[in-house]
Amino acid sequence: MTMVTATAAPVPVPVAQQVPSFPDPGAPGGGAQPKKDEKADKAEKLGGGIVSKMIDSMADTLKCALNIGFPTVKCS
Repeated sequence: MTMVTATAAPVPVPVAQQVPSFPDPGAPGGGAQPKKDEKADKAEKLGGGIVSKMIDSMADTLKCALNIGFPTVKCS
């Protein structure tokens, strides 16, 4: 019977990739930040305000409904 001994070979450790300095001149658009769409920002702000108002009104409605069964919950 022949015994074979296993030896562990060192695993090569990958060299850390070089982090590019920004802005990258080779990137599309010269590495500049993309322009923000003003319409998208306006829609986001408007939509966020509407959603917040809806959540607040639903919370007020729930409080008033709870006030019927539990007088300790104040309806505003």
